[in-house]
Amino acid sequence: MKTQNDTREVSMKSLLYGIGLFIFGGMVLTNVTTPLPSKESTKEFLLFIFGGALIYYFLVSVYFIGGLWRKVFYAMLFLLCGFSILMVFYLITHSIPH
Repeated sequence: MKTQNDTREVSMKSLLYGIGLFIFGGMVLTNVTTPLPSKESTKEFLLFIFGGALIYYFLVSVYFIGGLWRKVFYAMLFLLCGFSILMVFYLITHSIPH
């Protein structure tokens, strides 16, 4: 039997899926409107978008499983945040001259 809380979670899940569709669809559309100079750059850009979308939809799905999986979701977000901060410092100290 569905409760009101269940329908709220389903609508929130649909909203997050829709937001992801706009974000990643817009990124792909950017490549159509402003093409990159080489096929290799385009391939890397599309792989980046695909990887980001895969992580995003995986995290949304894991979050809405609930229970222990919510803790896994928060742990993964914490690790992604920590890795991003470490990459900032790594890229600052190992910059590539252009």
